[in-house]
Amino acid sequence: MSGKLCFGATAPQNNAGAGRIRTSNAFCEGINYRASGTAVAKPAADNPHESGSDARNAWDDGWDLANAATGGTLGAQGCCAPTGTISA
Repeated sequence: MSGKLCFGATAPQNNAGAGRIRTSNAFCEGINYRASGTAVAKPAADNPHESGSDARNAWDDGWDLANAATGGTLGAQGCCAPTGTISA
């Protein structure tokens, strides 16, 4: 989806400012973090973003999306690249 940013729980939006880019990146980081190992090895508690921030919420949304695909394959999600099979 060229020219769009994704944030997890909300619909993709047009590019508009560093805050939105940071939030979109956080969403994809959450997906990729969870997809890179098991839920035990890559827990949601490892979220690196500030508590209460939009980036933290987007990272959690990404992590949750990947975790929901445990045992299956997760393709491209909005603006994020495909991640492959998600380990339990």
